[in-house]
Amino acid sequence: MKIKAKKGFHFDAAHCLPGHSGKCASMHGHTYRLEVVVARKDGGIIADGSSEGMIIDFGDLNRIVKEEILDKVDHQCLNDLFDFRTTSENLAAHFFTILNERLHANDIVLERILLWESNTSCVEVER
Repeated sequence: MKIKAKKGFHFDAAHCLPGHSGKCASMHGHTYRLEVVVARKDGGIIADGSSEGMIIDFGDLNRIVKEEILDKVDHQCLNDLFDFRTTSENLAAHFFTILNERLHANDIVLERILLWESNTSCVEVER
């Protein structure tokens, strides 16, 4: 059995996709939803201590995502922050890389992230 935990986050940001043939070529904004799915390296849960029975304390996961992603992108123009085309696909891959490095140091495996740019459109990056 493998136990996973999922936590959701929101941030607001603007971007444009210069050269795109659709509406996204113009500056516009999204209320993004970021979902992070994690597991322990052994697939189980913490066996003892104050976090016994957990994969990771949701407060710790919240702090990590806030420090690594949200504090940097919320209410920003994404084109000013990144040197890559700010599609949801590229953003999700970048966020996965950043979070994977940070969580790996805490014996946590980042299984998947989903980045929603609207209520009906999202990108998924899996291990």
